[in-house]
Amino acid sequence: MSKDGKANLSEALWSPEKRVVVGMLVWLLLLALGSTFVSTPFQSEPSAGANIDYSHVMYLHGLLIGMVGFLSLVAMDVFGAGHKNQTLHNLILWGTLGAALFSGLGGIFNHVIADVVPLWMQIISFFFLDEILISLTIALFFRAADTRKIWTWTAAFAALSALFAAIMGHIAGWMLEFGDWPKGIIGGYATMAGMKWQDWLANLIGSHSHDMVTAVIALAVATTVAAYGLERQGSRVTKFGLWLVAFGTIAAAFVYVVGGFSPAQPPMLFAHGPNGLAGDDAITGVFVMGGGLLALIGLGLEALPDALHRWGAVVVTAILFVTVVGFGYYIEFHENVFGAGAAGAPGSPADAVFTWFHQDFAFFLMPALLTVLLALKWLAVDQGLRRSATWTLLAGAFVAFIGGMLYIFVNQASHGISFVVTTIGFVVIVIGAVLAIWSVVGRGQPQAAAVGQLQHSH
Repeated sequence: MSKDGKANLSEALWSPEKRVVVGMLVWLLLLALGSTFVSTPFQSEPSAGANIDYSHVMYLHGLLIGMVGFLSLVAMDVFGAGHKNQTLHNLILWGTLGAALFSGLGGIFNHVIADVVPLWMQIISFFFLDEILISLTIALFFRAADTRKIWTWTAAFAALSALFAAIMGHIAGWMLEFGDWPKGIIGGYATMAGMKWQDWLANLIGSHSHDMVTAVIALAVATTVAAYGLERQGSRVTKFGLWLVAFGTIAAAFVYVVGGFSPAQPPMLFAHGPNGLAGDDAITGVFVMGGGLLALIGLGLEALPDALHRWGAVVVTAILFVTVVGFGYYIEFHENVFGAGAAGAPGSPADAVFTWFHQDFAFFLMPALLTVLLALKWLAVDQGLRRSATWTLLAGAFVAFIGGMLYIFVNQASHGISFVVTTIGFVVIVIGAVLAIWSVVGRGQPQAAAVGQLQHSH
């Protein structure tokens, strides 16, 4: 480990850190491939208002927890956040391994709440995630106090927000398992807050999922900016975008914590009949996703090397923004057509698919691709394969995006042209992920520019 806290992979090509990272990439890819057998979206979302499948949710938790741990490990290295406390770095390194294994294996077999052993495997992984997020939050706030840079503060606030989301998830998980018990605590608090415990559970689940996604996106954007050594520079566009992300992350965390622990929910903006924009969607869409896109565009305009990777991050974030904000806002302002889950609405099949598409594709796959691109910059040995992997991942993401939009707005046939196009996109993404792993484990030593670099100023 170098004095600034980053893994010196050129000296230790197969250090424990790199072994964990490569193992994580392979493991998460296998889980992602397995998810196609768990829930094929064009069959599992046949109509609006479909009930949430517990086994599908827990399987995806296996993927998401591993990805958050992986991103945390990358962030620790990129920000040099472990250079003052090696213990925090080690907690994240080995916590990531434990979280990924227990959450993934548990998710494979956790089909109903009564599946005790896999359920407890995932509960153990949740505690691993807690220690990862606590360690990351402490390390990033210390680092932010040293550097006083907006990208470091943004990452620190994102880590803290993710910790709040995890706590809400724990309480919701307890109620899913044990219901209104103990009554003096669960039911008593719900009554004091002016709601039924079932309503409190629903509020916690919604706030937990939305806050975690927002925090992960903010952390991925801030880490991407920091990975290019902008410690002493950074364009005004990038800094302004990150200020928006930081504000949006803090505001969203406040809204979701209040909404999770009380009956108060975000107001509907520009309401007109059933149409309108949810207040939390306005915050996350405009500030976190819009600010993130602006920050990465500013990064792309910087006179820095590695234009492909920088603009690749812009492409991924633009797909996320257009999918969630562009089309999401459009649907919210046309709920009289799409129905918001009302099966009788003329556009309800499209609304059902969009519910899957913006959750699993935009909120999950796009941040995952940003993380993989970061890992390529950090670890890639073979620079030719790294470029090929980047191009392949971007092409797959774009094709899958086109297929999803076709499915939502043109043709909802289960196995029509939309299904074919989207499937091709996913296959190309898998090929890109394999190339990414191969570029990391290839022969030779990493070039200096391939390791996440920060010019630390004190």
